[in-house]
Formats: sequence, structure tokens, C-alpha cells
Amino acid sequence: MPSATMNAQETAETRWAKIIQGTVDDIGETAAEDVDDQKRAESIAIQIAFKDVKKAIEHNKALTPLQDDGKPDVEEWNKRLAAIGECSWISCPWLFGECYMYRCIQRILNSSRHWQNYDIFKRQKDSTFVKSRAAVEELASRYMQIVADTGLAQNEIKEEAKKMLFAEMTEIALWGNATDLSLLANLTLEDLQNLQGREAIQKSQRNIVDNDGVDVWAYLQRTAGQASRQIDIVLDNAGFELFTDVLYAAYLLDAGIATSVRLHTKEFPWFVSDVIPSDIESLFEHLDSSECFPDREYLIQLVPRLRKFFQSGALTTTSDPFWTTPFSLHEMLAKAPALFKELQNSYLAIFKGDLNYHKLTRDGLWPHTTTYEEALGPLGKHSGVKVLALRTNKSDVCVGVSSQRQVDKLNEEAPGGAWIKNGKYAVVSFNEGQ
Repeated sequence: MPSATMNAQETAETRWAKIIQGTVDDIGETAAEDVDDQKRAESIAIQIAFKDVKKAIEHNKALTPLQDDGKPDVEEWNKRLAAIGECSWISCPWLFGECYMYRCIQRILNSSRHWQNYDIFKRQKDSTFVKSRAAVEELASRYMQIVADTGLAQNEIKEEAKKMLFAEMTEIALWGNATDLSLLANLTLEDLQNLQGREAIQKSQRNIVDNDGVDVWAYLQRTAGQASRQIDIVLDNAGFELFTDVLYAAYLLDAGIATSVRLHTKEFPWFVSDVIPSDIESLFEHLDSSECFPDREYLIQLVPRLRKFFQSGALTTTSDPFWTTPFSLHEMLAKAPALFKELQNSYLAIFKGDLNYHKLTRDGLWPHTTTYEEALGPLGKHSGVKVLALRTNKSDVCVGVSSQRQVDKLNEEAPGGAWIKNGKYAVVSFNEGQ
């Protein structure tokens, strides 16, 4: 199966170079604000090193082995580069190239004295989150009114209403990397109580090109008697998407679907906006701020409720080095067997976002009608891992479409394969690993 590629030259020369320039600017801005002379002096060397990476990208230089920065993963990175063979920024496999770029950034920071734990993308993440004010306040309102204050998640309501609520909350997590909530069903309390929301749910799901939501619900209902139901969520972006993921985790706990939820973060800044451990507290600092979110009516109820889940241990975070390697998830069993075993023992493993989807499917240009189970490889049939992918389509890879006829229809509706790239279509793909 060939690896998926974006327009390599455009990606390398434009987007990657722009990301590196952003790190140069960020270090300069932070250094200008800092009173520590040694830290400020060291920032100059870091900016020069970042600029060298940018030049290498722009001039399509060969990728070179990573220099030792004291971290145990350097040897694995260099082995993978050697296995690929001689390649440049443009000619290398796209996914490896982008992962390598972020590891280069971190190597420079790791080799410093004063900047080792610095989040090079925090300023950008914070700025983006604050722009999602209306969506955050709206979701806080809906959660407190529909889920928390009414007991709708518990046994007081009909099974069909619970199913609709699950679909709605799952869609909130699915579309969480966009602050436009117009794609949601927007169920009201009355919709759920009188079972009037079916049509709204169906309408909101028309852009989900592989929708296994019914299968997920059937699995959860069939196994609801299990004593331990830990759900793992492998996170994608910080900010608004992290807010929707924490909200989704709270719903899974409030509804009694999960007995605990574990959020998987990256160990260091990755793909600009991916969640790292410090982003969790940063999320709460923003939610507590009346300057960021002035409409406090529902946030003042919701935020302590979310904090309590963390304080009680029902909601926890973890990081594994595997998430910041160049390997696809097909290689997890060989490269991170302990993590693989943890996910086998998980009640449900939810993978968020585009990068995780690329890694789940080995970044392969599968025919779109390929089954999700086949594309998962070692995480599919007989793996014992219950894998749910929630992903809006933003790049070339997409599997699980029911038929070629459906693919043709989508190509008519969104010419030029726009339905796999424009972020307006999505997948809710589930495999039980049996």
C-alpha cells in the first residue's frame, strides 16, 4: 500500500518553513519579555539553529541523523531514517518528514539549558482558544442544561433518548477541531424527552462518510455490566478541541458508560497544537478567566464539576513516548508492547483527529471502500483492541466508505476529492478487534 502524500514541495517550502519561522519569532518574543540574561542570550543560539532547519527545508537539503540530545529515542529515529535511505525534505515520506521536523525542533530545545521545558507553540494555542468564546459558552450551557442538571445521562430517560444523547455528544467530540457548531443536531431537552431528535441527528450525520455510531452504541449496551470500563482517549488538539474532549469524557462518566477515562497527551510540543500535559491546566486557567469567557452563568457550574473528575481520579492524563515517534500504529505491538497491552485492556480506545487517523491506517492510500478493519492492520481483526476513530477529513487518507457508488456520489457532491480534504466531512469508524 503506497504512503499517502500531500503536495510535498508546497508542504515543505511553504507550510513547514512557515512553522519554523513561527518558532523563531516566538522564541524572540519570549526572550524579549524575560528578565533572565542567560536565558535571553541562549535564545539567540536557538533562533539560529531554528533558522538552519528552515534553510534546509527551503533548499531541499538531505535529512541527516539526529544529534544526541540525551533522550533515548534518538537511536530509533536514526534507524528509521537509515531504513528509508537517502532522502531530502521534499522526497522523504510526508508523514516521516513532518514528524522529523518536530523532533528537530525539540532536539534544539532539549540541548539548551534554559528552554528544555518551553512550549514553543503555547502562545499560538492560547490565541486560538480565546477566539472560540461563543462556542465554549454555548457548549457549557447545553451540557449543564441537558446532561448535568436534568439527569438525562442516567436511568430516568428512555433508551432511545440515551442513544440520541450519545450520538450528539460523540458528534461534539468529532467536530471539536472546528468552532462552528452548525453541523451538530443541537438537540434540546424537549427533543430528547419526547424523542423528537431523530430527524435532527440523521440530518447532522449526512456528512459522516463512514458512520459506525450505531455499532459503538450496541457494543456499549452489550458490555455495560463490566465492572471496569476504562475508556482511553488519544487526544489531538489543545484549546477548543481539548475542551470538547474533556466535556465528552465528563459525559461518559456522568452517563455511567465509563467508570474512568484516561486522556493520552504528547510528551512534548508536536504538530503545533497537539495537547501536552501543561495544556490541561492551561485549559482550566482560560475557563476560569472572565476576561477570556465573560458569560459565566454556566461555566461557573461546569468548571468545578470538570475539575472534580480530575481530583477524584475518575479522569486522568498519561503520556507515552510512542505518540511522538515516526511510527504508524501498525508498529505499536513491536515498538511499544506495554502500550499495546494497555489498549487491549481498555474498554474503548478513542483516537481523535487527522494525525491519529493517518497513523491508524499506516498513512496508506487505500481505496476508499477498504474496510476500516483491514486498514487497521494489527490493530484490527483479532487484536483485542476496541478502536474508535473520530476524525474530520483533512487529507488524502479515508477508508470505510460503503460502496464505490457512494464514493462516486461524494465526488460529485464535492468535486476533486474535496470531501477527503476540506474538513466538512468526517468518519466515526469503529472496530471491536474480534
